[in-house]
Amino acid sequence: MNKNQIAKKYSRALISSVEISDLPVVIEEFKAFSQLLDTNRQMKLLFAGQIFSDGEKEKAFEALAPKMKLNGETEKFLKLIILQGHVPAMKEIITASLDVYNEKQKKATAVVVSSVALDEKSTKRLQGALKKMTDREVTVENQIDVSLLGGFIVRMGSTIFDSSVKGQLRLLKSELLR
Repeated sequence: MNKNQIAKKYSRALISSVEISDLPVVIEEFKAFSQLLDTNRQMKLLFAGQIFSDGEKEKAFEALAPKMKLNGETEKFLKLIILQGHVPAMKEIITASLDVYNEKQKKATAVVVSSVALDEKSTKRLQGALKKMTDREVTVENQIDVSLLGGFIVRMGSTIFDSSVKGQLRLLKSELLR
């Protein structure tokens, strides 16, 4: 099973067993655990490696959980993820859980890549247009890519809208090469 399949499995289980109002807390605690693993090599080896037995991992997690002040649901799911050996898929689990939560809440995040930072007026116009297209509350995250000559690229989930000059030139090139 690949990381995305594992992530979908856990996100579905999370949505079905945790109150929707508690989900943001659980996801934030997942992020904190993931960040701990990213910053502490020993912790990553302990929980994600094959060196320690499940019993040792469980004991270590039970000692760590009170210090992290984890929600009961978070603790239960993290323990399951650790004992099932799915810690390497933690980032994908977080992303999938966030996607399912946003879907339930009729929210979406659009990553807008542009050559310059978007001003507030442009961001509001873009949010309005995306809301009409998707029927969701849209949060815009702006990323800068100076290699774009102009225009922008919008990514929402698996959908990409490319109105950049670079993208238009790429389309033109492919048409001319036909």
